[in-house]
Amino acid sequence: MRRLKRPPGPVLLAAVLTFALVAPPGGAPAQAAPAGDPVSTPESRVTLITGDRVTSSTIDGRTSVRVEPAARDRTASFREFTRDGDTYVVPADAAGAVSSGLLDLELFNVTGLLRQGYDDAHTPTLPLLVQQDAAARVATPSGGTVRRELPDVGMTALDATKADVARFWGDLATGERARAAGAVRKVWLNGRVRANLDQSVPRIGAPTAWAAGLTGRGVRVAVLDTGIDTDHPDLVGKVEQSQDFSGKGTVEDGHGHGTHVASAVVGSGAASGGRNRGVAPDAGLAVGKVLDDYGSGSFDAIIAGMTWAAAETGAKVVNMSLGDGRPSDGTDPISAAVNTLTRDHGTLFVVAAGNSGADGSVSSPAAADAALAVGSVSKQDVPSPFSSRGPRDGDGAVKPEIAAPGEDVVAAMPSGVPPLGEPVGDAYQRLSGTSMAAPHVAGSAAILAQQHPDWTSGRLKDALVSSAVEVAGTGPFGVGAGRVDVARATATPVVATGAVSAFLPWPNRGAQEKRTATWHNSGAAPVTLALRADLPGAPDGLVALSASSVTVPAGGDASVELTVTAKDRPGTFPGVLTATSGSVTTRTALSVRQQEEMYHLSVTATDRNGDPVPADVARVTAQNLDTGRFTSVGAEPVRLPKGRYVVDGLIQTPRPGQEPSSTLISHPELVLDHDVTQVLDARDGKRFSAEPDNAAARGGSHEVGSHRKVTACDCTWSHTLSVDPRLEEVYGGTVPGTGSDGYAMAQVRRATEPVLELAADDGRRFDVKANWLDRAGPAESLALPVAHGGAGTPEDLARIDANGRLVVLELPANTGFDELGRRVAAVKAAGGRLVLLVFSTSGLVQLRSALPEPFALPTMYSMYSVTGTRFTAYARTAGATATYASNPLPEHRYELVYGVEKQVTADQVHRPRTSDLVEVTTAYHDNAAGEVRYNAAREFFGRWVGFGLTQPAAAQQERKEYFTPGRWQLMWSSAWRGLLTDTRELTVGGQHRIAWNKAVASPSLRGLTQTYVSEPPRPWAWRKDDVFDLSLPMHGDAVGRPRKLDVFPEMGMSGSISLYRGGTLVATVPEPDRATIPVPAQDDAYRLVVENHVASDRWPLSTTVSAEWTFRSSSAADAKALPLLTTRFDPAVDLRNRAPAGRLFSFPVHVERHDGAVPGVRPAVEVSYDDGRTWEQAGVRAAGDHWTATVRHPGSGYASLRATATAADGTSVRQTVLRAYQVGG
Repeated sequence: MRRLKRPPGPVLLAAVLTFALVAPPGGAPAQAAPAGDPVSTPESRVTLITGDRVTSSTIDGRTSVRVEPAARDRTASFREFTRDGDTYVVPADAAGAVSSGLLDLELFNVTGLLRQGYDDAHTPTLPLLVQQDAAARVATPSGGTVRRELPDVGMTALDATKADVARFWGDLATGERARAAGAVRKVWLNGRVRANLDQSVPRIGAPTAWAAGLTGRGVRVAVLDTGIDTDHPDLVGKVEQSQDFSGKGTVEDGHGHGTHVASAVVGSGAASGGRNRGVAPDAGLAVGKVLDDYGSGSFDAIIAGMTWAAAETGAKVVNMSLGDGRPSDGTDPISAAVNTLTRDHGTLFVVAAGNSGADGSVSSPAAADAALAVGSVSKQDVPSPFSSRGPRDGDGAVKPEIAAPGEDVVAAMPSGVPPLGEPVGDAYQRLSGTSMAAPHVAGSAAILAQQHPDWTSGRLKDALVSSAVEVAGTGPFGVGAGRVDVARATATPVVATGAVSAFLPWPNRGAQEKRTATWHNSGAAPVTLALRADLPGAPDGLVALSASSVTVPAGGDASVELTVTAKDRPGTFPGVLTATSGSVTTRTALSVRQQEEMYHLSVTATDRNGDPVPADVARVTAQNLDTGRFTSVGAEPVRLPKGRYVVDGLIQTPRPGQEPSSTLISHPELVLDHDVTQVLDARDGKRFSAEPDNAAARGGSHEVGSHRKVTACDCTWSHTLSVDPRLEEVYGGTVPGTGSDGYAMAQVRRATEPVLELAADDGRRFDVKANWLDRAGPAESLALPVAHGGAGTPEDLARIDANGRLVVLELPANTGFDELGRRVAAVKAAGGRLVLLVFSTSGLVQLRSALPEPFALPTMYSMYSVTGTRFTAYARTAGATATYASNPLPEHRYELVYGVEKQVTADQVHRPRTSDLVEVTTAYHDNAAGEVRYNAAREFFGRWVGFGLTQPAAAQQERKEYFTPGRWQLMWSSAWRGLLTDTRELTVGGQHRIAWNKAVASPSLRGLTQTYVSEPPRPWAWRKDDVFDLSLPMHGDAVGRPRKLDVFPEMGMSGSISLYRGGTLVATVPEPDRATIPVPAQDDAYRLVVENHVASDRWPLSTTVSAEWTFRSSSAADAKALPLLTTRFDPAVDLRNRAPAGRLFSFPVHVERHDGAVPGVRPAVEVSYDDGRTWEQAGVRAAGDHWTATVRHPGSGYASLRATATAADGTSVRQTVLRAYQVGG
């Protein structure tokens, strides 16, 4: 069976610009399961272009992110916000580049990066598109490689290696090399796009055109899609040219979308006796496979395919049933390529508008000026609810310009490929989407081009649009001028301008704009047209015509002027200019956007010493509370729409000989209804501090953040910074006299012993702001002599005595990570004991490498810090010494979260006693010693506050941990053992105990999951739209927390999912835990068999987990959890997941479904001590709300467990775990 990996849901196809297809000791009591299972997603991590790494997870419907900053020359801060359901994290020092247009905001869309498979688990590079000035060639910044040159559109596709992306960004942002030599104008994310007939073809009048001999003969149409089945009867002999851009090597369609689209344009209908003919059955066909067999393609592949189609194939028309699914203003890279190629080659690009359905949702590349954007209607000319609507984002221009039938379109289905929609016989399938509408228009354009071979792409576009049939009860923003009618387009002698748009910028009262509408008459007699402009709901007098009629001479043109006069009411107003004369009618779609009020915002900033600070240095941002758009505010005033804004900045104040203090100050709700100069004064900030009564726990981190609730998106935007509490002071505040019920400021103090301490005495003792560069050194405390080793060159090291010393190396910030490793190795060869790298230039430092080996010596770094500079100078003095302490696995843990709402009027200094905190006994189970990671966040102000960098803890230990009271989300993670989460209400005086990673790891379907916060929570295994959507956590822990392991190659994970219906195999998917499998609507019995194997020393327990489930399901169970049973084992193992040997051993067994325990279902349990070759029956007895199994352990080895259970409704499970826990050892 072919591998199935398609998202479930309605088949609404209009490729989406990710470029992929859019388918609209005896029986100890079991540990109590946590109350309220959280809705969660597995933890995922992305690397931003700035080198910052962002880890994201969704918990209880809220996306939580934490940032691991790249090293900077200033305190890092980040703005987090939500737009259209996606979470963005923008570093403050990149906000200006986003606002100026240098950087694409989508580079910081964490949700989008994950959705497109650009997370760190799936790709080591960040794909970029760089636009350069004409005749310039991008000088590849450090860490970048060229993927594809796109000279026709002035772009280059680059892959920036994540292991070195900070240097890439440093070169781009500050390097003269990339700026001068490359003349970089903009950097986009090289995103991915997705792919977006019997009654539909007659509906648009194609048979009438055929009867006139107009079938597209002599005209070539290029279809850029998932490829084609060249052996399909309807397409045999049709392909004249083809090329693959997806990397597959052939244009074979392994998805199905491209074959369907191509046949809707040129299909012969041979497999249906001519019934399912395409619109232009005699047109030539060029096929560019720009989307892979999952319906997805990169921006650069799309643009390369467009260039080929326009410049090399001779295609007059190009169909693109694809898009990125996000509203575009027409300036994105693919839209820009459409405009350039249309201008240079005269090609008409016909593009699906998208399947978002909302107003203002037309996506790229349909948003391009030159594109003919196509919406969808039913065969009864009712606008399709899924069809993306205009106006275009930004200027309010008409988009889409036209519509065509896009619902239930029957067209060709490739052989051997699972259907995307409902099969119609063996050769066809029925699909819906603007992807299906676009080829109707592309075919119509081919027919027109046959009739008028001398017409330009612009004339063809105008002819189709202006001859469109009115769709009753709709405005232009849904269907443009109307539904395509190729019979009418080929019969009418008059062609009008297809669409006219006007934009009146503020201030616009009384302002006027002139536009022209033109009519061309190809007939032999003049035509006099009566004109009428209708803009329902627009202010009176908004649009005036220079004449009420126009006479168009035979073979000539005539024009009228439209005067657009701004009125008192801003907004976007659609309409139609109709011209009639007897049987001749033309329709011109109209749109006028009168811009809302705009005002200037200026910001002056002052530090705590009273000295002025430039606004750009203070990293001031303004974010609109109604639209979500944010702007960086620099030295010059910025022009913004009237509205409510949260304005904040991070102001640093110098302190002699010490690290500067940081002040985060906000205006929670600035009303911009006139020009405003806002003062941000750090002296208005109040001290934020939280320290436990344990002096040993002086390390860790201190985070302060401002949080603003936004009603429009039911979300919270945040601006946070994190500092070393030993060395840096933090202040926070609101502008005096301001406040908002929707505003809060919170601090998070994660207190532990310092992982690293470095100090010296140059006449006065001082601590050095330093961090580990690669990984922590061993636990030790030393006093060492210090030597300055220059830049670490052989000549520099030859001049010093490095033996047994801490050697300081001074290097520029953009030194490559691997080069740093070589310098450290040279220090070791010279006898050095430790290394401190001090980066002496501003910029970013890459903190990681693709290399698996650590540095030759424990290596610290100090980035352009006051104390680092001071220590560097001290290292040059004779007899310099330093004290150094490393503690890679701290013993203590305090999690302190405090907040203040509405406004900040007083210092927020907290000194909690340990007795005032909640004590939690935490057990870190693991089969091997080493490091695991933990994290936590407390619920405050409607969000989880506290997720920062994960902190290390020693495995195989039990310790006391302390929390401020409240509802907490707790996390445990390991690079090789996945992520576990737990939600707890922690109260002072309660008995709180939590165990992490406790054996046995086995399937758990408890609660719900969520891929993205924009999607509703769903069961782990459910039925949706006659598709089984399975995301199976096969390694939940003994408490029942679901867990999915990351499929690293080193894990050696393999497996399969097989589904049987009534004894017949439906599909086998070669994945260990994930599948989407279409099923028939009727009720039937199913058997689901899952095998999951891990072959790695890093995962010695639960090496094979398998399950066989039986159940019944039908379409009546749509959008419901599959009734799968699981058996959960909770033995009393020690911290190494070992049970006592040579004795009877009893342990709890639970029978559960996704919504909790299933009472009364008695499991049968077996045990094996030879990895499943032989099995022994275990004794099972009732024990309250669960069961207890008793086995006899041998002297050593591993216990494997097998359990079967059958519920009253007939559903059953047979579950096997090999090497469930260790016996003795």
